[in-house]
Amino acid sequence: MKKYYCWVVLGSLFLMYMASNGIALNTFNLYIPEFAKSFGVDIAQATGLAATLYLVLALPLPFVGRLLERFPAKSLILTGAVGATGALFLFANAESFGAVRLFTVLYPVCLSLVGLLTSMYVINNWFVRHRGLATGILLMASSVGPAVFAPLVGRWIKELGWETAALYQACICSAMILIPALLVVSHPSKVGAYADGVEGTVGRQPETDPAERSRIFRGAVRSVDFYLLAFVTAALWFCIGGFIQNQRNYQADLRLDVAQSGLLQGLFFLCGLLGKLLFGWLGDRFDVRRIMLLSVLNMVAGCALLYLSLDDARFMAPCAVVFGIGYSGTFTMIQLYIISLFGGASYGTILGILSFIDTIAASMGVAVLGGMRKAGGSYHGAFWLMIVLAVVSLAATYYINLRASRGRPVPAG
Repeated sequence: MKKYYCWVVLGSLFLMYMASNGIALNTFNLYIPEFAKSFGVDIAQATGLAATLYLVLALPLPFVGRLLERFPAKSLILTGAVGATGALFLFANAESFGAVRLFTVLYPVCLSLVGLLTSMYVINNWFVRHRGLATGILLMASSVGPAVFAPLVGRWIKELGWETAALYQACICSAMILIPALLVVSHPSKVGAYADGVEGTVGRQPETDPAERSRIFRGAVRSVDFYLLAFVTAALWFCIGGFIQNQRNYQADLRLDVAQSGLLQGLFFLCGLLGKLLFGWLGDRFDVRRIMLLSVLNMVAGCALLYLSLDDARFMAPCAVVFGIGYSGTFTMIQLYIISLFGGASYGTILGILSFIDTIAASMGVAVLGGMRKAGGSYHGAFWLMIVLAVVSLAATYYINLRASRGRPVPAG
């Protein structure tokens, strides 16, 4: 059993991430028009709830990164799991716009303990040879959730009302978060196992000397590459988070009802499954830097199709496919890129800081893209901005890779 426990851990993290992010977070945009109708607020106020979710999620991440270097990851995961399930039931029983606002504060705080940051930290402990594949499988969860549940939630909202849909969702997600959290183990050494299930393979060993950890961290954040990487990941997350939470409004502008939106989002996230698995597999077999560049190029193509779909509905399905693969490919490769550049002793702290920056950028993306749509009456300007950011990210990624190829290594974080 110890030989295969790395896959038990991965499966547990998958289910937790599928429920906490893939279902609860990535289907939240389907509820936004319903809040506007139920509570008598305009669509901009309702959309602002999604921006709040990302903003509040960002704030604890640097602290969570530090906590991961001092306490077992499982302790943080269990605490977050209990809090997240409580917040989901609060949402399901919300009777006012203020109660929904409270959910958008409580839930992301708990999610910061049980979400991607802690999951990637554990993955980095349990996998070496198959780290790319394991990362791709884990991140598939955020696509499996909405691919399966976006059509269901869309139909539940339409036929049963958003309150019943939220209750069904809370029951399902709670079971998928709490039970697997009990099976997670922070490090193979805790159960006498090995990374990848291969005897003698040792996963990442956290640095125990605080002074040495601090020295390595200072060296990493003084490098040019750290700030270039921060820009690239922030720009991409601005596009990813901004589009996902504006997706329902964009589709409403194109005269799709909530059930049709659920189906199109199902296709989008289904293609996300393919992108995460494909790019994770490629990341194990080829130079991570080159595959990162390829993923960003795919993102550029997806943003271009998204812009074209505003004036020609024939581009909607191709956009869902290409953008779905593009966003998920960059999502996966960002994680592997960070590990390849800063996967050393201060990995937890650096991942926490970059996750904070990325999540702030995603929150800004939700607000800015929604605000541009309100000001201009369409998403033309917003989607053009996404194209520009994706192209600049492509150039910055190329420059990071060029510096590395010229023998300018990044200090291992």
